[in-house]
Amino acid sequence: MDDHELEAMLSKGQEDELWLISYADLLTLLIGFFVLLLAVSPVKPAQFERMAASISGGAPAPLEELKQKVDEFITQEGLQQQVLTREESDGLAIEFKDALLFDSGSADIRADGNKAIASIARMLQTLPSRAVVIEGYTDDVPIRNSRFASNWELSSQRAINVRTALEQGGVGREWMSVRGFADTRRVAAQGSPEEQRAANRRVVIRVE
Repeated sequence: MDDHELEAMLSKGQEDELWLISYADLLTLLIGFFVLLLAVSPVKPAQFERMAASISGGAPAPLEELKQKVDEFITQEGLQQQVLTREESDGLAIEFKDALLFDSGSADIRADGNKAIASIARMLQTLPSRAVVIEGYTDDVPIRNSRFASNWELSSQRAINVRTALEQGGVGREWMSVRGFADTRRVAAQGSPEEQRAANRRVVIRVE
């Protein structure tokens, strides 16, 4: 093999490797882009924990463990029709149908409801320093009595009373907040008009 043939082979090998340089540059740019996205986008603890658990392939994220505990409690107590859980982008939602917690038109928590909330409060204590938001919702039937001028007052007072019950169960008051939405955020439900209204009468505890 003469010098010209050797130089030709070396030149061809260098050309064949040029794509690796471009590929490495592309990967570097993509990594930089994702780092920039994380830097400018607020990542809530629940989202970060899910990503970390997915990458590590180890133990489930803390909110996934909490969901498992709550689901086990729901099954043990036969509350599948009255309490449900769902994972959301910013945390875990624990939804109580109002039939478990309140009498019609009342914000006073019933004995069975207090028992269930106390159990949830004990589970929440395993995740201290987590933001807990309690949301109250009603159906679209207007209410006006000596205690509540509208569904706004009813939904807000129900959320406040659930917050109080959680605090009595040991959840730190500094981590909790309440919201009342009345009938402004209705969920789609199957069934008769009354069944659809019943689906909207609820209190949601969101753990972020």
